[in-house]
Amino acid sequence: MRAPLPRLLLFALIVAGPVAVDARPARAAARIEDVEDALAHDRSYKVRVDAALVLGRLHEPRSIPALIGALRDPNPAVRASAAQSLGRIGSPIAKDAVAKALVDPVPLVRHMAKEAMKQLGGADGETPPPPTPGAPAIRPRPGKKLSFEVKPMGDQSKRAGNALRSHMRDFMLAQLRPFGDVEPAEHEGMFAVDGVIKDLSTSTRGGEVEVSCAVQLVLSRQPGGGVFLLTSGEATVQRPKRQWRPQQKPGMELEALESALRSASEDLLNQISRQ
Repeated sequence: MRAPLPRLLLFALIVAGPVAVDARPARAAARIEDVEDALAHDRSYKVRVDAALVLGRLHEPRSIPALIGALRDPNPAVRASAAQSLGRIGSPIAKDAVAKALVDPVPLVRHMAKEAMKQLGGADGETPPPPTPGAPAIRPRPGKKLSFEVKPMGDQSKRAGNALRSHMRDFMLAQLRPFGDVEPAEHEGMFAVDGVIKDLSTSTRGGEVEVSCAVQLVLSRQPGGGVFLLTSGEATVQRPKRQWRPQQKPGMELEALESALRSASEDLLNQISRQ
């Protein structure tokens, strides 16, 4: 068991915020990892609460798995803080996990989960969340109800695993939900959406460890399956090699996948918005 992370460091991170992350990426990466570790393992629930709030303030997608794990923390204050921070980060990948917290036995946790769902565009928020930086600012045309059958996502890379494929599908469901029904009966949607992770690799370049991801999305009309649009996207996430640890890899893969999907889905959503 590691020694508890000093509270002073946590509060310093809260004050420093994203500016410090941009100015000193190498030191920030190490700090984020320490905070994630404190959230998962520190014996003090107060430190775990602080850690969850810090991760929300830093707004790093790589911390989503750690915060999702904290939704199962035995202390309700930690669970509530984790839900709040997932809402602040705003990634649709966390929506299903936060939705489960809506039935938490503790009222505070249910309240924070409900507020987070509003930011994530879930059932307790009727309007979609504000677009994240770099995401297409597209709104559906009123008066026309579309429907989409989002298929299970594939993995040509043979490296992604079930969790990333599931996250990819959840991301597309969240992107498409403002435009229409995303849960039609099988083969009854106006459109089918297929996707595949074409590449997922980790490499070292100079002093950086890189995780690269490439995805492809296919929009086809139903019935008949005629391809309406094929689009792709790529993204690379870097961390300093001297401070990189294997535990960082899942978070980097998640971040690269989400960035690649934002790139790939821009043309797709633009086409849908014209229907």
